[in-house]
Formats: sequence, C-alpha cells, structure tokens
Amino acid sequence: MTKIEPPSLKLDALDTYRILTLENPENIDKLKEACKKAGHQVVPVLTIAEAMAFLDSRDHVDVIISAVHLEEESVFEFLQKVKAPFSLHKDVPFVMLCMDPTPQASSINKSTELAGKLLGADKYVYMPVFDAEHLIAEVEPLLPVIPLKESEPNPDKP
Repeated sequence: MTKIEPPSLKLDALDTYRILTLENPENIDKLKEACKKAGHQVVPVLTIAEAMAFLDSRDHVDVIISAVHLEEESVFEFLQKVKAPFSLHKDVPFVMLCMDPTPQASSINKSTELAGKLLGADKYVYMPVFDAEHLIAEVEPLLPVIPLKESEPNPDKP
C-alpha cells in the first residue's frame, strides 16, 4: 500500500495539503522533498496503477502532480482516468510536470501542453532544471481554500 509521507515543515492543519506525485525514479525524491519542505503531505508513486490504487481506496488528495514523460506509461492515460466524467477525482487539480531538459522535450512541449489541457489538465509546468520554489509557486494557486480531509467512516458502507 502506498504510504502518505508527512511534511518536514509543520504547518497548521488548514495549511497542510496532500499532494500525489507520480514521477520517474530519478526525479521522485526531488519532487517529494519540495512538497514536504513546503509543509504538505506527499503520496509518492511511481506508476499509474499505484496512483489509481491509492485514489480508489476512498482516500483523497488535494492536487496531483504527474510527470509528462513516464517510463512505459502515458500521462494522458492517467489524466483521462482521473478526469473521467464519473471519476471521484475529476475535480482534483492536475498538474503536468515536464522536467526533461532534452531538445526533443522542448520541441514537443507546446503540443504536449495543448493535449494535456484538452484532456483536463489544470496546469502544465516546463522545468528543464528542477526548481522547487517555482514548482510550489505554480501549484499553490490550484490548492483548495481548505484542504480535503478524511471523511468519517460510514458503518453502512463496506
């Protein structure tokens, strides 16, 4: 089961958000530490299956940050699952993050951004060099006014 990691900076509960991060192994730690340092809980995952298992476990996140270039998976497939009309998570802000400094990444950047927005992405962030402060500044406007909280267990639901 995917583990929720606590923030390294302690903030009031009303200022602590839960961010699901889907990223490749070489970048997940940078992304995870940036979110934790900003005072947020982090759910780090490496695959779409892990992300969906967490989301479908009746848990919640306030924002999803997903790498554009996933190993052997498609960010567009993940985005479609999250933003599907009957998805419980369709209203969760979705950030597509491109941390690929290669010339190929910058040349297809606009078409990837457009495709993501057409599929429901709320923001596209291109960072050829990772900048934690810039990422948090891009994510903060998407955060809800009040973080989502765990719902009370319902004894009538299995």
